[in-house]
Amino acid sequence: MLTNIELMTLKEVAQYLQLAEPAISRMARDGELAAQKFGNAWRFSRTAVEVWKAAQPVVAAGLPEPLTVAGAMSAEHMNLAVKGADKDAVLHELVGMVIERGNKRHAELFFQALKSREDLCSTCVNDGIAIPHARNALVGLVDKPLLAYGRHVAGIDFGAMDGQPVRHFFLLCAPNVREHLQLLSRLSRILHKANFRKRLEAVSVPADIIAFVRDAEKSPST
Repeated sequence: MLTNIELMTLKEVAQYLQLAEPAISRMARDGELAAQKFGNAWRFSRTAVEVWKAAQPVVAAGLPEPLTVAGAMSAEHMNLAVKGADKDAVLHELVGMVIERGNKRHAELFFQALKSREDLCSTCVNDGIAIPHARNALVGLVDKPLLAYGRHVAGIDFGAMDGQPVRHFFLLCAPNVREHLQLLSRLSRILHKANFRKRLEAVSVPADIIAFVRDAEKSPST
């Protein structure tokens, strides 16, 4: 299903990424950039394009050392048995993994920010994975970058462009824009690695998931 997905044309993607249209077409054909063909025209999910762009290495002098995905994860912010029957229910479960029980105001604020982002454009990146996050960092919600992980028991329709149910949710939350973008960039690179989802399916203990993610960050292979 293509509901709640903002689609981009080949020309729009080429302009956004500042690449030639033939290069974008090749990337679509080779599966490097998630896309679907409608007739003779390629269409791209804006989220997939944004994630691909974020995954590209950026060289900048004088910046602090980048965050690590594994460093932002902890066993207390994982749930390997998410059971929500729809998108809102899953988002509520994910929020409950981050916000302390009883803090209803922050929980509702975070949920509405996540829901608004999903309504604008699905955060699915295909292959059964989604990265729910707010459009911007939520100042005051957390005091350090946090990445929660939820695995859905059966998988649900989360608006993925490939139409597949989503089982793996990486909920991103950071106190400022710089750390928000750094964490999204590092996570995006991992999700582009071959066999990541297959290995993720096989891991069943939170500590092993963190170790697996740490290995994926260190590995130069895709």
